[in-house]
Amino acid sequence: MRRLSRTASSLLVSSLSLPGFTELLAAEDSSNEFQYRYTLYDEEPLPQHVLAQGDPDRYRIKSQQFRFERALNERFTLTVEGIHESMSGSSPWYVIPDPVVGPLQVMSGATIFETRDEVRLALGVQNDAFKHSVSAGYSTENDYDALFAAYTGEYQQSNKHTTLSWGVSYSDDRLSPTDADMFGRIAHANKNSASVSFGLTRILNRNALIQSGLQITYHKGYLSDPYKEMWINGGVFFDRRPDQRTTFAWSTRFRQYFVGSNAALHADYRYYNDDWGVTAHTLDLVWNQPLGDFFELAPSVRYYSQRAADFYIPAITNGQQPDYWSSDYRLATYGAMRYRLSANWRAEIWTLTLNADIYNSSESLALSGPHFDTPALVDFWRISLGWQISWQ
Repeated sequence: MRRLSRTASSLLVSSLSLPGFTELLAAEDSSNEFQYRYTLYDEEPLPQHVLAQGDPDRYRIKSQQFRFERALNERFTLTVEGIHESMSGSSPWYVIPDPVVGPLQVMSGATIFETRDEVRLALGVQNDAFKHSVSAGYSTENDYDALFAAYTGEYQQSNKHTTLSWGVSYSDDRLSPTDADMFGRIAHANKNSASVSFGLTRILNRNALIQSGLQITYHKGYLSDPYKEMWINGGVFFDRRPDQRTTFAWSTRFRQYFVGSNAALHADYRYYNDDWGVTAHTLDLVWNQPLGDFFELAPSVRYYSQRAADFYIPAITNGQQPDYWSSDYRLATYGAMRYRLSANWRAEIWTLTLNADIYNSSESLALSGPHFDTPALVDFWRISLGWQISWQ
């Protein structure tokens, strides 16, 4: 099997995200790398005809991310990553049933403003066919703090056609909801998450590869949303969810390079299931097309379909109060389409990247599941600009 060209290698491995796979076919690794990305995310306002009260203007998030990687010697690599986000806008609160016009959404009355900062350190070790990485990080925002750690490893066969990967991670999260006394919210709570993953990448031929991976995650603790409420038989009660959740995800990614057009097709599928009754399917298609020696254009489309959690319902009227309930639209039955256009300009040691996304969601796009009128389903646009430089 002949070695892939630099162009084919780059087009095939881009966007593979399980541990180690982005380096699987790299032609020449750089000793140092720095990346910076600025992202603006903006949700469409809630339509007035479904607004009961509150501010219709939803979240706007500004995010800055950086990543620095340095080879300490032939075996060890140090990586530092950081994120700063600022968020403003209003959030869906609960749904009021209206027998004439249908369900109406109550939004938070005052504009929310929050910031989040995160830092992560990772140390990578290469030992012949094995790679290992240990990482730890801390995330903090106005009402939420998290400590997390992870280990990932991979083994590459001597012929470099097959790579196995594995990983474990753990997170300890602490919640301190704002205005707890004023609104009667829980003052303090915590939850823990543990995850294990396994993956395999196989080079099918000099122009194609496939990757498949499994991830199982267990959550325990306070898993409700302290800012969500629900209308039950004329009263309003805080969101109440089980204190345990086990999730399962299977992802498969296929990459095919086309010599004639000097382009690559990325086809990704993800299946998700948990013991809350949520089932989801995600299909992502990307076409990576170089235009000349330095420019690359990548249009993509992603389809998502989700079946609602067993205890999701917008509101309960004249019914028995169940053990668990939530009107959080993120647990509803819905489908979504995301359209993206990415442009990359590559030079000798640096790359500029521009991404633009449009996202639309609707219950009618879902493949299956119990359907309710969910007025808080979100549409948004997002744009990001990234810069990367690599040097020896």
